[in-house]
Amino acid sequence: MTADPVRERLLKGLHRAIEERGYRETTIADIVRHARASRSTFYQVYETKDDCLLALMEAANGALMRRIVTAVDPAAPWELQTRQAVLAYIGHVSASPELSLCWIREFPSLGPVAGRVRRETMNALADLVQRLTANEPFRRSGRAPVSRELALVILGGLRELTATVLEEGGDVRDVAETGIAAAVALLGAAAPAGPSPAPTAGGLLLTEEQWARIRPLLPPARAATGRPPAPQRQVVEALVYRDRAGIAWRDLPPRFGPWQTAWKRHRRWTADGTWDRVRSALTGVSGTG
Repeated sequence: MTADPVRERLLKGLHRAIEERGYRETTIADIVRHARASRSTFYQVYETKDDCLLALMEAANGALMRRIVTAVDPAAPWELQTRQAVLAYIGHVSASPELSLCWIREFPSLGPVAGRVRRETMNALADLVQRLTANEPFRRSGRAPVSRELALVILGGLRELTATVLEEGGDVRDVAETGIAAAVALLGAAAPAGPSPAPTAGGLLLTEEQWARIRPLLPPARAATGRPPAPQRQVVEALVYRDRAGIAWRDLPPRFGPWQTAWKRHRRWTADGTWDRVRSALTGVSGTG
């Protein structure tokens, strides 16, 4: 998709205004002044200042993902890859501390939509960590791709570390080595590659008790026109398998159907809170992994 130059200018205008005055003090006049645009142009693209901030944060999070991917050499030793990824994260934060502080302080005030963006961003970063740890140097070292839970622990630690430093007025680059050491230690302590999760009788991962508990939590499956939807249990089994095995979406075994179906259902269920409810239900049933 071709970038909209007017939209890009407005986002850069807001970014500069935040660096100049902070988001709370920024006005529409500040944004259009930096963007060299008119107020009418602004309102043709965004209804409010908050809408512009939402778009800016989504763009910034996308830039963070691209920065990490570009920085990591998938052929390098896994410890070096980890260093490269953490330095890319730190570099993104240090490039605009004011924007990062806005993410911490002001962005949550946008309400549920901000919560959704923050969840989607963390989930996308966790998926990225899992993909990055699935390459050959990690496999050679005897390590399986990290689980989603461990990816979230690593990312959450980096987020809290950098947020604390920013809130105290420090330079996040000063704690880069601490972040690298923590990430390497966590990845180094991860479970080694082992056999795939063992299914129950009939090739299923979930017991009937587990399925009975989570089935009522699932929204109706959406079918493409003229095509029946994938069975809900098959999709849930695929998601549970992927969580336990710590694999990339594309590596789901064929018995779970097209991986794209599981990925799309997971994305939708994560956004509306369904998957969190399913996880809680599974945790409450004995025998879960």
